Amino acid sequence: MELLKKSVQSVLEKERIGSPVFLRCVLHVAGDTANLLPSAAEVTALANAWIPSTPARVYAQGEARGTQVTIAVHYAGGQMALLSVNRVDVETAVDIMLVGNKGVIYHETPVGRHYLNAIAPEFSGTGELVETIAQSLESGQPIVLEG
Repeated sequence: MELLKKSVQSVLEKERIGSPVFLRCVLHVAGDTANLLPSAAEVTALANAWIPSTPARVYAQGEARGTQVTIAVHYAGGQMALLSVNRVDVETAVDIMLVGNKGVIYHETPVGRHYLNAIAPEFSGTGELVETIAQSLESGQPIVLEG
């Protein structure tokens, strides 16, 4: 995952897609992970690193111990991230679309179902907004962050 972060960051620094305005990230987590919250926090950290604004509101749906958690993060600058973490029986994979005001970055790992040498994404275990996501999941309501 670090390689993906560095690759996207280098594209952003060169301003090849302009300023990011929307991120869609779908993470499929393989195995019987008891709790999807840490993975949801990891993709939230990814979004917060790439979107050039601070989170203003977080809305999460699903169940941390269920099969899916979906998070919408609205940023103070008007940007948005739509993040989904899904428990699957097959391998861990990530699908990312980062839209800038001048272009788009697409990334899928593994690349297609016939790509044999793909490396599944690995997360470092550090996430962001864990308590906020958990609070939104529990209440079923958006959580406004103080800025």
